[in-house]
Amino acid sequence: MPHCSELWDVISRYIYTGLQGGSIMKGWMDRENEIIACCSDGTRPVIFKIERIDYE
Repeated sequence: MPHCSELWDVISRYIYTGLQGGSIMKGWMDRENEIIACCSDGTRPVIFKIERIDYE
């Protein structure tokens, strides 16, 4: 089943920031290229680890 639109609303800003090479959560996480995000569904929350993988 595809994800709901609320989920995309929550994680899209982190996805776009990571795609552009930006710091996703500088100061909040040990590594600035990752974040733990959660959808806003109070009865069935889903937790995601979003990580930008840098390569040369």
